[in-house]
Amino acid sequence: MTRRSGRVVLLTYQGDSAKDPVTGKVMRDAFEQYVFYRSGHEVDLTLSGPVNADNVDPWRIVSDSFAWR
Repeated sequence: MTRRSGRVVLLTYQGDSAKDPVTGKVMRDAFEQYVFYRSGHEVDLTLSGPVNADNVDPWRIVSDSFAWR
């Protein structure tokens, strides 16, 4: 896929959160990992939040804000 800084590889997956120390509950989290690569350098950006949360716009804003220097 493409972000403002160029092409990236996007990995999406789900996993369990750490157990809440008060309630003992474990929540299901969604993850998006963006892999940026340029001129021998790699940057991995991993974003996570609860499954079914509306993360599309915030994650797009954050992943588009990455810039090479």
